[in-house]
Amino acid sequence: MSQPADFVHPFAEVALSNITREYPYASHHLARSLADIVPAVEKHPAFGNSYDWHSSVHMHYLLASLLETKEAQRASWRERAIEVLSSHLSEENMLAEAAFLRENPSWERPYGWAWAVELNRVVNASEVDELRALSANTQVLADTVFDLVSAWLPKVAAPVRHGVHSNTAFGLRRILIGARTAGRDDVVDVIAGAARRFYAEDAAWNFVQERSGHDFLSPGLCEADLLAEILTEDELASWLPEFLSELSPESPALTHVKVLDPTDGQQSHLYGLGLSVAASVMRLAPKLEAIAEKSSHDELLTQAKGMLTRVDSLMAPGLEAAVSDEYVSSHWIATFAWEAACLGNTVRS
Repeated sequence: MSQPADFVHPFAEVALSNITREYPYASHHLARSLADIVPAVEKHPAFGNSYDWHSSVHMHYLLASLLETKEAQRASWRERAIEVLSSHLSEENMLAEAAFLRENPSWERPYGWAWAVELNRVVNASEVDELRALSANTQVLADTVFDLVSAWLPKVAAPVRHGVHSNTAFGLRRILIGARTAGRDDVVDVIAGAARRFYAEDAAWNFVQERSGHDFLSPGLCEADLLAEILTEDELASWLPEFLSELSPESPALTHVKVLDPTDGQQSHLYGLGLSVAASVMRLAPKLEAIAEKSSHDELLTQAKGMLTRVDSLMAPGLEAAVSDEYVSSHWIATFAWEAACLGNTVRS
């Protein structure tokens, strides 16, 4: 498998191309009157690009992440990337984007919210002076998300378990990590309480039948990822093996689904499914291994090691599609590909 360094330059080109491209753009918002039918950039001065709002946010996140690599230090695209990010993530633009979220409190919930928090987390931690200088601006957007999450979750009767944007666990895990990093214990507590209420009693997830033809997330693995961030060590040692008891290296959930029509934007989600599943496996398998070693559970250790053998085959199609000429794929997949590639490097090292 290729190393993360191999993807820095092509992914940066993809990200820069995306966040400076206004059309095609999918405006997924409620129009309350004719006055709301305006070009996307009027509503979204930072993120009215890259096909849709959430993809734009995480392509900005990707570009900011790539600027942290040593390969970016002398890259031909470095100054352009800093210039575009500085322009898009200005104080004025972040105030406008935050205002839109407050005025439309269910919009982009929770997927777009999660990427807004991730973007802020990366900017706050940046070693690039020009990016770190933007952190006060992106913090406004993240704080808006934190407020929205805190108001929303107590009113949620049950989680969404679909393998697409509306999946509750995927978004909450990323917002949780961002809130923890930001020292927002109030938000952490709200998310942890909701996650326990939603998922703590779940067991023996059915990994055979969870997928549909346009998923880019595994609902079961997203749930396990979230609970792994919340449960105590002892709780996780009991919950995780039982929850993953139906998952084996031969499970359909750990097998890439072939994309028959790469021009179909919904079907192309399956490229991302392989990448997101691989990332979850690389986070969860080491936890299973640790539990197995502590309890001398040989079957659990075999399960964990077997899961990891599926990672390369799951990732390969998505890594290729991330830099393809098909915009339905290239407007978003590189973010998932970069995260999976970085995790793979960590697991193998």
